[in-house]
Amino acid sequence: MEQSSIWLDILSNQSFMSWLLVGSVVGVALIMGLFVLVNGTSKLDGGFSGKSIQRWSIRSVIIHWIGAIPCLILIFTGVIIGAGKVIFEPGSSHWATAVKLSATLHEFAVFPFMIGAFIMVITWWKKQLFKKYDIDWFIKAGGYINFGKKQHPEAGFANGGEKLWFWVFTINFIILSSTGLMLFFPEIAPSHEYAPIVIALHIISAIAIGAFAIVHIFMATVISEGGLSNMTTGKCDENWAKQHHNRWYKTLNKK
Repeated sequence: MEQSSIWLDILSNQSFMSWLLVGSVVGVALIMGLFVLVNGTSKLDGGFSGKSIQRWSIRSVIIHWIGAIPCLILIFTGVIIGAGKVIFEPGSSHWATAVKLSATLHEFAVFPFMIGAFIMVITWWKKQLFKKYDIDWFIKAGGYINFGKKQHPEAGFANGGEKLWFWVFTINFIILSSTGLMLFFPEIAPSHEYAPIVIALHIISAIAIGAFAIVHIFMATVISEGGLSNMTTGKCDENWAKQHHNRWYKTLNKK
């Protein structure tokens, strides 16, 4: 009982949770930046082939951005709100204004995010089921480590890391949406006495999505050469498909 009480006190400490929220996003971004500086990026072994393959439909690209843009708004406004509560707002009128503006944007982005995320989950979940070969992908860190012998573990349409991100996102999207609706509409919450726990769960799920989203952004834009085009045009280079999603590429050849 005492241990559970301690955990409840920690989770209901808004100052601590706000620091954790800020640290998760900013800290992960710094770690990923350091990783790129030390390890470098994942280059295509054979360079770009010049031949494009349709990987995502235009519909899927649109669905991605319908969910992604509000998600990014929620992450960064959430960080500003959290930072403002514990770092900036007490001594800065400028940050107080930024926090109020962020709170407004946060509220506007909630429902577009929920709609986009829900469509993404129900559209893509079948391609995100884990396979036995995904274990090897994790053991080899996806082949993104540049020290030692080059490794390109097997992957289907989605690799192990993408699947992990999908399911972390899905689980925490459900928690985030449920608790967010309780905060937005207090009358549907179980009781006012549970408000600190609802806020804590909301922040914890936001931390998980925020941290993974930063990794996802780095992987797509910086670390994986040729990866960004997947969600801008829906196409990828043939050599990118061979190197990062060999099992999926083989199925295309069979077709």
